[in-house]
Amino acid sequence: MYETIDEKLYNIEIKKLNDKLNEENRKYIRIFVDFKNFKKRIKKEKLEIIKNANETLLFDLLSVLDDFDRSLKEIKKYYNKPLIQGIFFIKKKFYEILKNKGLKKIKTKKGDKFNTDLHEAITQVKATLDELKGKVLSVIEEGYYLNKKVIRYSKVIVGK
Repeated sequence: MYETIDEKLYNIEIKKLNDKLNEENRKYIRIFVDFKNFKKRIKKEKLEIIKNANETLLFDLLSVLDDFDRSLKEIKKYYNKPLIQGIFFIKKKFYEILKNKGLKKIKTKKGDKFNTDLHEAITQVKATLDELKGKVLSVIEEGYYLNKKVIRYSKVIVGK
């Protein structure tokens, strides 16, 4: 019924060891969970890096796409329809290849509300009507997404 001093010391020692074991288990579980979260984050970052690995190349190729658009506008003035159609189909094929790599045009048109997340204002022009204030008056250069990330903002003229 009565514990001896040795038994009390023994029980106290067992309790201390159990407490220490429980603390070490909690540390282990925290470290284990942190490690699992770390692995998930690294895997996600790795997929993102792979997904956007061609970003600089695609960005550089956008100037070629712009040149196609400009040349088609000029060629329409001077040449016959079959030549224009041939160049148009080459441009379309080129854009489809870029599109398959994750490139997507930002849809910006005259009258859209100016959005700093998608647009870069080249200049502001006094708006003739009040409803044109803060709106896109003209699109100078198309903007593009790469896998939902803006890689080039649409360059626009905005009404003030």
